[in-house]
Parts: sequence; structure tokens; C-alpha cells
Amino acid sequence: MLSAPRAALAQTRTKLRLALIPSDFAAQAWYAQDLGMFDRAGLDVELSTISNGSAILAALTAGALDVGFSNVVAVAVAHEKGLAFAFIAAAVVHNSDDDITGLLAVAANSPLRTAKDLADKTIAVSGINELATMTIKHYLDVNGVDVNRVKFIELPFAAMPEAVRTGRVDAASLNRTAAPTIGKPGDPLRVLTNTYNAVAPRWSTSAWVATKDWIAKHPTEAQAFTNAMRQASLWGNAHHRESAVILARAVAQPVEQIEAVGRVPYITSLTPALIQPPIDLAVKYGLLHAPLAASEILDPLAR
Repeated sequence: MLSAPRAALAQTRTKLRLALIPSDFAAQAWYAQDLGMFDRAGLDVELSTISNGSAILAALTAGALDVGFSNVVAVAVAHEKGLAFAFIAAAVVHNSDDDITGLLAVAANSPLRTAKDLADKTIAVSGINELATMTIKHYLDVNGVDVNRVKFIELPFAAMPEAVRTGRVDAASLNRTAAPTIGKPGDPLRVLTNTYNAVAPRWSTSAWVATKDWIAKHPTEAQAFTNAMRQASLWGNAHHRESAVILARAVAQPVEQIEAVGRVPYITSLTPALIQPPIDLAVKYGLLHAPLAASEILDPLAR
């Protein structure tokens, strides 16, 4: 009696090409696939990984993907260039008590204690125009430090702890995915502050996006995907041990390494207020040339 419905389900599933950045931030898709949430939503998902959000947007524009994971700033910049994208499902959120992202680290024995101590110092970042760098600049601004008195240099995450420890740089913008033990007893680095908190107590950096043209032509698939992401978010928040096993397998890391980092919080809906802060930062620091209302890149499906 069970085989017939299963066969019927398999025949009615719709193909959906999906890409994510291989990390906990976008792991909802792996949970949905592993637990059969996509299947039950009527979606036959072809899941691939791409290293950054801008490359995912390029693939969406070219029609090589249907839905992808990308960051708010990249989508806003693309919108300003005339590329019509919209977020259709929520992903992660930064909360003021988050100790995973936005960590500005110094040497454990460093005399640096406040924002003003960073004047005339050198800070390592993974990218000069990346969101984390803009949050550092904003942190300096709101604390009365002239950003022009701070030097930023690009380094890979893996090289940052040693650069700080040896004094090559005075501070580094890190997260616990790259440095799981940062600030813990015995670690050579200390967390000076969480620069994301200077932006807002709660805001979203990234989410699931598609072109507005694809959304208009595939309303059923878009809704099914959004529903599956909501289910995966709730499950992921409530099952850290089980989700760590799925994530560890997907990114080829030991489960213990995943659990040592701490897990990112997922949300089930996205509002303009959650994605406006990074857009405003992009305007403030010149990545966007004009103000942009968050509602212009947010589809009602995500709310």
C-alpha cells in the first residue's frame, strides 16, 4: 500500500537547482535534503556548493541555478546595477549575544581595550569591501575614531591568528568557524568586541535568493522551497547534535569540530528591518551609490 504513493510522489517532484555556501550559515538546505523535506514539498533538488555569494548570483543570472544563498550587500549591489533579485526565504540572524561572527580579536596580552585604542593600528580582514570590514569601520565611527587613521590589510582567515600573535597586525576580524577557540582559556587571542553589535542588536546578513523573473514563473516551486526552509530552520535550531552530524558529513569535517564552533541561529521569516542595516552600511561606505529600501529586494514569500 505504501509503494504507490511513494512512486506517485517521485513522479510529481519538480526539479530545482540550488546552490549554497558550504557552511553552517546555509546548512538548512542540507538538513532539508537529508531529512526528506524537499521530497515531501514536491521538489527534486539538485544541490551544489559555490564558495561565495557573488558567484551564486552570477549563476542565477545566467540561468544555471534557480535558487541560491547569498548575502544582503551583494544582492543590493546587483539590484543597483539593474539585476532583479529578491530574497524568498530566511536563513541566519545575528543576535546581540552572538559570539560566532563579527569578532574583532587582539593578542591575549595586548594593551588594546577600546575602540579608541585602535587609532593608528593595523587590522587584518578577509576582504576590504566585505561586510565584516564595514562593521569594523562603523564600530570605529560610532566610538569617535577616525577610520582613516586605521590601516586595513587583507589576509586569509587561516593566517590571521598567527599574524596577531606575532604582532604583524594589531587586530583581526574573525569568526568561530575560522577560529573555534578564539578567546577561550589558553588561546593566544582575546575578543576585543563584536563589531556586528555596533550595527544593530538583531539583523540578517544572508538569505535565500532567486531572480524575480524565476519567482514570477515558478510560484509553486518558490513557495514549496520557502516552506521547506522554514521547516529546516526549526529543526536545525532544535537538533544541534543531529544537525552537526549532517553538516559534518557535508563539509567533510569531524562532528566534534562542528560542535566546538557553536551553532548559528536560523530564523523562519525575513522582514525589511532585518536586512536594512547591511544595506545602510553599504551606502555609508560607498558600495552603494544611493539609499535602497530593503523591501525592494524582499519577496513577500520570505515574510
